[in-house]
Amino acid sequence: MDEPREKAPAALGEAYISGALTALDDGPRTKLFYELLAEIAEAAGLRAYLPHRVTDPVAAAHLDPRSVYEIDRAHVTSAAVLIAYAGIPSFGVGIEVEVAREHAVPVIVVAERDRPISRLLLGNPAVVEVVKFADLDGLRHGLAAALAAVASVTRDGVRPMVSDDVVVRRFIASLEEARRLPPAEVTALLRVGELDGETAAAIREAVLGGRLFAAGLRDLVGRYALRGADLGAFVLRDVLERSLSESAGTLGIDPRTVRRHVATARVRVGLAEDAAPDSVAQWLVTELIAPPTRALQLHLFGVTKARQ
Repeated sequence: MDEPREKAPAALGEAYISGALTALDDGPRTKLFYELLAEIAEAAGLRAYLPHRVTDPVAAAHLDPRSVYEIDRAHVTSAAVLIAYAGIPSFGVGIEVEVAREHAVPVIVVAERDRPISRLLLGNPAVVEVVKFADLDGLRHGLAAALAAVASVTRDGVRPMVSDDVVVRRFIASLEEARRLPPAEVTALLRVGELDGETAAAIREAVLGGRLFAAGLRDLVGRYALRGADLGAFVLRDVLERSLSESAGTLGIDPRTVRRHVATARVRVGLAEDAAPDSVAQWLVTELIAPPTRALQLHLFGVTKARQ
């Protein structure tokens, strides 16, 4: 009598294997590595989708760029998990991870232990696991464990929830990173923002003391293009909550002009000129301390709704 065969794991959905394909130094070897990632995913009960089997820039050169985008995007949005190899910088991988975020597809980032990974990629809220490996055995064990952590995806299509403690730890780590821009960069930002003297010193002290996140200063100067007295007045009044007279003294202008600069800065960042203090405070939290804060809020809000 034949012995009963070991039951194969139930299919949990598709695993999208994301990795650089354009202008590879060693295409065959890199694609073999992607096949290994697919093998590990399939051992976990997933169907692997490998773009190089379908939309490879060499083997499928006949496909136009829009077709490549539509084909691969359709697979990303319907995947149960996206495994992103970050060992080779790639525009395509970044786009695929962002598409995954937009459609609540969990992402596992994979890279060699000695390879640096973009903080922007690691900070994407879709990234739920990061696997750093030194050898292939380490890769197999690490990725298998990460896939097991994402295995709460059911056949009904329920997405896995990241545990609150993991989200909070990542949130705190993100805040620490946001506080610690190199002093030279803070100085450069102030210079770009056309601030010096007492105002620049006050802002630098606020950054070093953690009252103004350095990443927030980067946003104010870069994203919102605040400069000079507009930047100084906004930070002194709305971020540091200094009085009108104290702000005027620091800036070396009269209080009425301070009000005008604050109003101009508020409009530039998307606030009303006469925004109420609570509206300003909410903006500071959700914009200057975003993305970690926003990711935490969205996650915890989603958990709360799911439990109701």
